[in-house]
Amino acid sequence: MDVRVTPVTMSDLPGLRFPGDQPWPQRNPFVTPAWLTAWWTYFGRNHRPLILRVDVRGRMAGVAPLMVQNGTARFMGSEDLCDHGDFPSNPFHREVFFSALLRHLKDMGVHRLMLASVRPDSAVLRWIVPAAHAAGCRVSVLPKGVSMEMGLPASWEAYLGALEGKQRHEVRRKLRRASEAGRMTLRTVQHAAEASAGMDGFLRLFRRSRPDKRRFLTPEREAFFRALADELSRAGMLRLNLIEIDNRPAAATFCVHLGNTTYLYNSGFDPVFRDISIGIVSKLMSIRESIENGFEVYDFLNGTERYKYRLGGKEVSLSSCVVEW
Repeated sequence: MDVRVTPVTMSDLPGLRFPGDQPWPQRNPFVTPAWLTAWWTYFGRNHRPLILRVDVRGRMAGVAPLMVQNGTARFMGSEDLCDHGDFPSNPFHREVFFSALLRHLKDMGVHRLMLASVRPDSAVLRWIVPAAHAAGCRVSVLPKGVSMEMGLPASWEAYLGALEGKQRHEVRRKLRRASEAGRMTLRTVQHAAEASAGMDGFLRLFRRSRPDKRRFLTPEREAFFRALADELSRAGMLRLNLIEIDNRPAAATFCVHLGNTTYLYNSGFDPVFRDISIGIVSKLMSIRESIENGFEVYDFLNGTERYKYRLGGKEVSLSSCVVEW
């Protein structure tokens, strides 16, 4: 079988296409060109990139966006800004892709592949682990926390009906109290022309919402957030919801749309509106908007905050995978 492994550059990533002109088939925003480009711009200077493209019979079978240091390869990205990783790959050639990838890494002197975090439905766990065992590699897979997600029904009323009785009552009460606090409006930012101004409002609310978020938002991370919003908007993946009450910014959610899924990446709110649970209300409005737009999954991403359970989230186990040879 004609299999070729070739390195590509960061600038090559946006133009890569799978057979049928399909971009990046994985259900994972953290390995899209938009995300990787924004992250690398602000955090890549201390890393050596290793982006490998595998072709089978002249057609792209997969891409491995990695970083290498001292013989160890890792996902491109960082755990504080990228919730989980994977290898975008053609479903029809994953066995060949991962076998070729492991051989190539070994031949170039990489002796360890450290991959964290990965979902149970990731190509890493479903394909690279068997390929590594078949190649005689040492493989360890360990728990690495949980993510939270839920399936979305066809209507808002069906979503409410699926909640436990107490939680359904609380959701309706919170939405009613928020509506009674003043004239509430929702503005959605999707397009590149609006992204910069929308992020101004989001970042102000992000800082105000909690001291730990204010500390987290270093100048470098703020620049990354702005670049990410710009890249996502150009890729048609940005969903920034800004809520005002009586024309005063009250809350915001930074979401990513990819495939049939809405990803809640981050959020912020004005503590002035804490008494009406505006933070929870902003998530509920995001969920409702996702349902109305026909999305099938709402992913709260990593962490086990109580509100995720109360709004219907279910745990998804995450793992770290280490392959050595």
